[in-house]
Amino acid sequence: MAVDYPVPDHTKAEVELLSSVRSLKVDYFETITGTRVVSDAFKTLLEQFQSNVQFIPATVCYHDTRPVEKTYWIAHLPIPVDGFDYERSEYGRKTVIAASVHQPPRKPVKVFSKLVLDADKIDGHHFFKLAHVITLKPIISSELYENMQEA
Repeated sequence: MAVDYPVPDHTKAEVELLSSVRSLKVDYFETITGTRVVSDAFKTLLEQFQSNVQFIPATVCYHDTRPVEKTYWIAHLPIPVDGFDYERSEYGRKTVIAASVHQPPRKPVKVFSKLVLDADKIDGHHFFKLAHVITLKPIISSELYENMQEA
């Protein structure tokens, strides 16, 4: 979902799986557009942690229109967290990008070899996307990761 703002509460989503998917028994997957889809169980787990996730009900079906066995939600992250540590991270065009933090417009980090987060700026978020850094996957805290492993 390439929308960087909250969507209306009445929004619903439909996801049609690729024909190669015969059985869906996962708690998290991403569509080819990068939309994050979570199961009801994963949603319940995420709701126990601080995040800015907006859950959108999703009707997920196989390519032949059969509904999947589980209930799924779109895990929309409309508000990115500005938690990238520009000093300790290693990334391309570091001088230019770091300068843009104080002299807008902000230039995004597109390539990095070492990503370091600023714990003070993250402010306890457990499932989020980074502002001004192009990453395809959300960032999760070690605490959320441990809870996911247990569940």
